[in-house]
Amino acid sequence: MRHTNRNILLIILLCLYSLSFGQLKDIGIPDIQNFTKREYQASAQNWQIEKDSRNFMYFANNDGLLEFDGAHWQLYGLPNRSIVRSVKIDENGRIYVGQQNDFGYMEPDSAGRLQYHSLLKLVSPGERNFEEVWRIHLTHFGVVFQSYTHLFIYRNNNIYQVPLKHRLKFSFFENGRLWVQDEEEGLKEYRQGRFFKPEGLDSLIDKDVWAILPVNSNRLLICTATKGVYSYDGQQLIPWQGEANEFLSENQIFSAKKFKDTYYAFGTIQNGLMITDETGKIIQHVNKKKGLQNNTILSIGTDQDENLWLGLDNGIDYIDVSSPFTYLFHPEGLGASYSSLVHNGRLYVGTNHGLFVKEWPEKARIEIEGFRLIPKTVGQIWYLGVQQDVLLCGHDNGTFVIEEETATQISDINGAWTFIEPIQNSNYLIGGNYSGLTLFKKTPDNKSWELRGQIKGFSESSKLLAQDKKGQLWMSHGFKGIFRINLDQQLDSVTEYAFYNSKNGLPSDIFINLMTVGGNIIFTSPAGIYAYSENTDQFERSAYYNNIFGHQPDIDYLKEDQYLNIWFIAGGVPGVLRFQEDGTYTRVKAPFEKLAGRIISGFQHIHIADQQNTFISLEDGLAHYTPSYQLITDASFKTYIREVVNLQNNEILFPNSIPARPVGTLPEYEYKGNNLKFTYSSPDYKNNKKISYSYLLENYSTGWSAWSAESSCEFMNLREGYYTFRVKATGPFTNESNTDSFSFYIRPPWYRSALAYSGYTLLAVAFIGLIIWFVLYRIRISRRKERLKHLQEYRKKVQQYQRDALISEKEIIKLRNEQLRGKMIHLDKELANQTMTVIHKNKFMGKLKSELKNLQGQVSDSNIKSRISLIMNRIDKEFDDKRQNELFETYFDEVHEDFFKRLAEKHPSLTPREQKLCAYIKMNISSKEIAALLNISQRGVEISRYRLRKKLNLPQETNLGAFISNI
Repeated sequence: MRHTNRNILLIILLCLYSLSFGQLKDIGIPDIQNFTKREYQASAQNWQIEKDSRNFMYFANNDGLLEFDGAHWQLYGLPNRSIVRSVKIDENGRIYVGQQNDFGYMEPDSAGRLQYHSLLKLVSPGERNFEEVWRIHLTHFGVVFQSYTHLFIYRNNNIYQVPLKHRLKFSFFENGRLWVQDEEEGLKEYRQGRFFKPEGLDSLIDKDVWAILPVNSNRLLICTATKGVYSYDGQQLIPWQGEANEFLSENQIFSAKKFKDTYYAFGTIQNGLMITDETGKIIQHVNKKKGLQNNTILSIGTDQDENLWLGLDNGIDYIDVSSPFTYLFHPEGLGASYSSLVHNGRLYVGTNHGLFVKEWPEKARIEIEGFRLIPKTVGQIWYLGVQQDVLLCGHDNGTFVIEEETATQISDINGAWTFIEPIQNSNYLIGGNYSGLTLFKKTPDNKSWELRGQIKGFSESSKLLAQDKKGQLWMSHGFKGIFRINLDQQLDSVTEYAFYNSKNGLPSDIFINLMTVGGNIIFTSPAGIYAYSENTDQFERSAYYNNIFGHQPDIDYLKEDQYLNIWFIAGGVPGVLRFQEDGTYTRVKAPFEKLAGRIISGFQHIHIADQQNTFISLEDGLAHYTPSYQLITDASFKTYIREVVNLQNNEILFPNSIPARPVGTLPEYEYKGNNLKFTYSSPDYKNNKKISYSYLLENYSTGWSAWSAESSCEFMNLREGYYTFRVKATGPFTNESNTDSFSFYIRPPWYRSALAYSGYTLLAVAFIGLIIWFVLYRIRISRRKERLKHLQEYRKKVQQYQRDALISEKEIIKLRNEQLRGKMIHLDKELANQTMTVIHKNKFMGKLKSELKNLQGQVSDSNIKSRISLIMNRIDKEFDDKRQNELFETYFDEVHEDFFKRLAEKHPSLTPREQKLCAYIKMNISSKEIAALLNISQRGVEISRYRLRKKLNLPQETNLGAFISNI
């Protein structure tokens, strides 16, 4: 009994765990990502889907084997270029593929690139026309390849062919048993080299079986194309009793997959994907209308998070079935939603083009009923709320009362933002609108509200309103500040209001919002949370609320739900503070990162219907959040270096797939190939648009790079040496992945290689030897030069003595010449003096002769006249020019060393008179004095000088005196 109770307790715990982590949501539509063939660059059709140990996804595509690592698509074409119909990956990472008349496996080569290895050579030549291989199974007795005509088993590098009686349809391997459908004999089991006909399966002979799924160790679901699903317990085959079976029968099952232990995904030909539990209850149905690219599901696969991958007839889709978020479906789309509310069994959604409604709770069914537009509500909806059991709708056109699906307008004052019940009188309602405040009163039957009019004295747009315990209204204007408003007793007029902004303690005048939490009015801003201090009439930072929010900046929306949880939106990302029994809060934000960038800024709204149903307004619809469906932050979140590309020659390495290398060996790159590109990824598909990477190149980088969504980086002009490239990723939950690394070596350029350094060493040794020889040689030369130097110095001294003697001799000669020059100058002066004396004498004698001649004419005595004549003759003798000339030339030659001889040699055409004129000019005698010496006029001297210049051929600019002085 105790043992039974323990089992029951264990079952209850497992069920609770399953409800928390394994259960799928049946509300709304899960998040669907579409991958088009344009995006993955391969054919439209994908026939089978597998994942490897790294969580990389592989698709059997018409163009080859398609790989996706979360960031990059890679297509591997196979040699015969036929359609790849099947793919299977074993525990060692070997990828088996099946094609038309060929099958084999793909493994990485020395560079890590997947290479195809055909096993066709192991098949006997006569059996090689086996058509397309549609199924591959990894069994305990080998790898099974199945086509319509053949069944091969690959084991120990040999191919064993299983003899067949008839053509086959498809085969299946479940619960350790290989099932084969024979076209003639139906479904059979193959074991120990033989086929066995199981009991109770005769009714399937004429039916096409497309999938067999395990329920437990001894029960199976057998899926047929057009007759639905059957349950088989090993003896009896009965139609599946689930509500989905009729749908599957009508829409033709083509693929199926069990996942999360208790759920089944069925891909149909005509109407998309059906998800059920093992009882057949419909959990989800998605098709093209609900977000798929195509209604024909050729294949279904799962990743490590048990989310679904669909190979479509045209494209690939990913469905995040593990998320706590789904999205409310409407055939034409809801558009931007601004408010939502669950009331009296209906879900109301206010959008930018009207108020929509549908029944709630929503039931999972094949054709989910979309929302219905409530008549008269077309336009912008701002508010939905229940005031004393009356559902009010704040509209751009005014205020409406909503009763089920009928809208009645009770106010035409535009722009009804919000409504609050004043504490002064519960029969009244105050509304905020574009132009101020509006007053409503309960109708006499207490079943609705009626407009009393606009509250006078205040005209500011009043989007956010709250009332404090004193009955004062507080209103925040997003672009001005805060207003505190006092009303009169009738509530129809404003008696006074105060205005607060950055001058009153607020961090700014804009983006200030007010919220009511725990009965307190608090004010949010980009700089934190503030509260009003009545003592100082100022605003101050709230230590309590800033502390419980962890000093979260940019909070622009707060809402306290009926369970005392505080919901918030900060930086465009929602979150919640879960209230605990001890009065503290637990912060939950990570799951909501999925909604980042989808919240309408300035018009955030969260509606908490109950503990399991929360609605978040989005710019493209309405999100449904179920807290019990917790996201599991998987420890297997990893990062892989996908490619290392040498940009010089485009050589590619796949580090993560490179076979084990010998210890101590690293990939090496030439120095000219030192420009490398690294590509990396993290196969976290549920968050692949939120993944950021950081990398570090050891021996190059100074630190880790900033986080970036880019999944590749380049390094240019790396120097030689050893490097290790490291990369890591982070997701929306701020958890970091492992660090993947790739070590490599850049060879030095030839001039810095070991051989070059050896050469440099030899050259250095040779150079040192040459230097030593040169030094010794220089010593010998130096000694020889020293001897020569002594000899030269001796000779220089001798020469110096000779020069000194010569200089002394020259000095003596110079002194002698100076003496001679002095003597010559003296003689020249004497000659000049004598010449002047002669000139004066001649002048005197001439004058005396002239006076005697006058006297002779005056006397009559002949004796006296004869004596006067005698005297005159004696005077004439004294005027002997020839003698004077000879005397002048003699003295002049003594002074000027054969001047007349040199003059006659250079200018032989000169007359004696002209030579004498040259002598006078050399003596620097003036023309007047020369005239007296030559006994001619001064004009005659000038003419003689002119004629002399002509004979000497002197140009006009040459000085005659200077020319004669140089002769």
